[in-house]
Amino acid sequence: MKKQEWVEAFEAINGRSPSTQEYNDAKIKGEFSDDSPNESSDKTCPKCHQLNATRSPFCPNCGAKMDGSGNASVDVASDIVSGIANKINSVTGGEGPVELRMRDLFSEVFKKHTREEAENIFACGSEKTTPRLEDISREWPKPWYFARVFGALLLSSIMLYFMYITFHNWNVLPGLMFVSAMAGAIPILFFYFECNSPRNIDIMTVLEIFFIGGLLSLLATLMLVQIFPSGVGGIIPSMMTGIIEEVGKIVATAYYIKKLAEKRYIFNGLLIGGAVGAGFAVFETAGYIFQSTLVNFETMNGSLPVFNSDPSEAVGVAIMRGLLAFGGHVAWAAITGAGIMMVLKKQKNFDWSVLFTGESLRFLILVITLHGILDMNLTNSDGGELIKVLILCLIAVITIMIIINRGLKEINDLGSEVSMPLSIERD
Repeated sequence: MKKQEWVEAFEAINGRSPSTQEYNDAKIKGEFSDDSPNESSDKTCPKCHQLNATRSPFCPNCGAKMDGSGNASVDVASDIVSGIANKINSVTGGEGPVELRMRDLFSEVFKKHTREEAENIFACGSEKTTPRLEDISREWPKPWYFARVFGALLLSSIMLYFMYITFHNWNVLPGLMFVSAMAGAIPILFFYFECNSPRNIDIMTVLEIFFIGGLLSLLATLMLVQIFPSGVGGIIPSMMTGIIEEVGKIVATAYYIKKLAEKRYIFNGLLIGGAVGAGFAVFETAGYIFQSTLVNFETMNGSLPVFNSDPSEAVGVAIMRGLLAFGGHVAWAAITGAGIMMVLKKQKNFDWSVLFTGESLRFLILVITLHGILDMNLTNSDGGELIKVLILCLIAVITIMIIINRGLKEINDLGSEVSMPLSIERD
């Protein structure tokens, strides 16, 4: 077996590329032969050992320089992120190293795509459009349509803002509030929709979960707030807010997972939870944007909220919460949804105890902690708070990558089980 054939076989079985250690061990054991002279070492990436058939100065797989120069700093950053990923994976019940292929995830974003390609994304979820297990893609997903959704919502928000400040028409303001509230959360939801390799959930179901699931999570949260104290700033009130809101979302997510009994892939949990989180995020963000347009007006009978026509603060709220979407409510709910599916792989039948069992409980504790820390005032400077937010978002994104890695491994394992009897029969 040649080197590239061994790498491809490893990826098909494990759902990821081999680590440097695994590659070297296999080479020592003689599991593959050296490349022929026409596949010289200058065509093999010094970092990931993939062949570069294009002879580009950069590896098309990992982006490292083919001559090995300037890769030291990249390696250090990569090692740090990989270390964090492996630690999170271990704490949440995973085994072995995690392959984070961020470059693959976004490789199609800036390429030109046809209308037919866009339509094919949504042709899924029915009996005729859901692929068989052996036909499900085992490669890292390469979503791109979510970026177009973001562009459309961003452009719409800018146009509404321009119309409002130019014509001073208050009828435009509600549209600006709601569209800008969606600009961050909805593209992330489409990202999860495109990542759903089993393609067994249609867009109408996703929209139902977004609206009804988002409202159910808000309802559960508001009911819990009436019973338990919460707040922001201090450690205890911030953590209580994290507990209340994340429990509210995981309850709504679990309801839809129970309802969609035949959808049991990890990717399904990621999408269902993401839809609930997106609904929660949009409704909550719209509320915060509305609140930012009100100012207190003191009267003899006390203060009254009065409308402030200046949209600058509202736009600031929309931008900040939009930027938080990829590492905030949408991601947190998606993480807990995937955690429930991991438990159901072992438990099979759904009951409400799965929320507080195994990986589901571990991921729930993780997102509660991230949420609580986000609401805490740890520093007195804007720069310090920004660094805190970026770190928390990075942890959430890495966790999503870990879940995608596990989702691919699940599909590879199930695919191997299906193909094994066929191989035996042919023999």
